[in-house]
Amino acid sequence: MKRSSLSFNGKVAIVTGSSMGIGKAVSIELCRCGASVVINGRNAEKLNATKNELESMGFDLIACPADVTNYNECEMLVQAAIAKYKKLDILVTCAGVAGRASFETLSPYHFKTIVDSNIYGTVFPARAALPFLKESKGSLVFISSLAGMMGIPYYTAYCSGKMSLTALYQCLRGELKNTGIHTGIVYVGFTKNEEGKQFISADGNLVPVPPRNERLQQPRGKVARSIVNLIKRRKSKMILSPIGKINALLIRYFPILVRTIIERASVKS
Repeated sequence: MKRSSLSFNGKVAIVTGSSMGIGKAVSIELCRCGASVVINGRNAEKLNATKNELESMGFDLIACPADVTNYNECEMLVQAAIAKYKKLDILVTCAGVAGRASFETLSPYHFKTIVDSNIYGTVFPARAALPFLKESKGSLVFISSLAGMMGIPYYTAYCSGKMSLTALYQCLRGELKNTGIHTGIVYVGFTKNEEGKQFISADGNLVPVPPRNERLQQPRGKVARSIVNLIKRRKSKMILSPIGKINALLIRYFPILVRTIIERASVKS
């Protein structure tokens, strides 16, 4: 595979939620840039399949199955990177479960599952990695969503989780300002899903993500290149896709209009 012009030679990265989707694409892009990568997911079978695929491309990586909503397993994930590569330069938190249901019909248990995956699935690996990122003056990057910019009906738990990442990013950016750590957040828009992508329904079952307008979706590789570019440039914030950028401007200057559009679209869907 063609190598990127961006150089991460000698850098070590952990990418959570990287057995598929955006996390997998980010791992590939970091490897293309010369980094050694620790990929992560809960499903060991899927994770090993991804590891084998990336190794066949000639990349240097290891796979570490871990549930990032469990702090002990996050410490194990970080220690796997240190044991193999002796340091850690980059953490990208891509793990997170989505769900669509009304607040009334989604059980408290499944609401907690979705929120935990997005909040603690970011907080715990970040906390476990922090001492090593301080040593390397590395990068800590959170992957959020346009759903983290304004609440969307029927995505209560998902929006709550993603919005929390903005608060986490803002707090840590101030706390870590003088440590040399680069803290960033990326708001991704509609991204072309892999086959088999699922989310939690009202009854708690995993169901396929409904089809989206192809013209509104960004390829995963393009999203990954943008994320890696943010790390390389040590930028603090990035909103992806033309629709995302327009949405951000409208939310800032015309929030009532955006709210009306979202609510009408939600009723139709």
